[in-house]
Amino acid sequence: MTLPAVIGNGLAWFLVCLFAQAAVHKLGAPRYYRELMRHYVGAVGGGLAVWLVAALEAGIALSLLVPQWRAAGLAAAASLLLVYAGLMSRQVLRGETDMQCGCAGPDSQLGISWGLVVRNGVCAGLALLALTAGDAAAVGWAGLCLSLFIALFAVLVYETSEQLISNAQWMAGEG
Repeated sequence: MTLPAVIGNGLAWFLVCLFAQAAVHKLGAPRYYRELMRHYVGAVGGGLAVWLVAALEAGIALSLLVPQWRAAGLAAAASLLLVYAGLMSRQVLRGETDMQCGCAGPDSQLGISWGLVVRNGVCAGLALLALTAGDAAAVGWAGLCLSLFIALFAVLVYETSEQLISNAQWMAGEG
């Protein structure tokens, strides 16, 4: 059991949860995401774009589960997270912070903000950190348990950050 492999596995599993949930959100509410994508990218964000992005997110989640594909999946995850951060940054810089980010699903009132841009950057950094761990390695039972703990802890931190950002927006009268 090597610590980099344990951390890499845990971070990859966290990203599996993140991207699988994102794909499920888009597949479950394509009309909502079609309109949201139009706000971000204009006419390019049409109906087909929702399905393509959902397929990309699902593909990333699946690739992170297959050891031979993990490195490509981590690079794709970091890239997509940075694209999302860039799109949100552009909207914030334009002053269009009244729109939803889409991060937490169609029922969320979470609006785009610098906090979400930073969170996406941190998640991209975690994907790159997992990439430095190398290939998924056999880590034994103790390593698997520790990797699972890391993944669950990362999910908890992610969800907590989302709630903190949402609460801050609500308290500021933005949400």
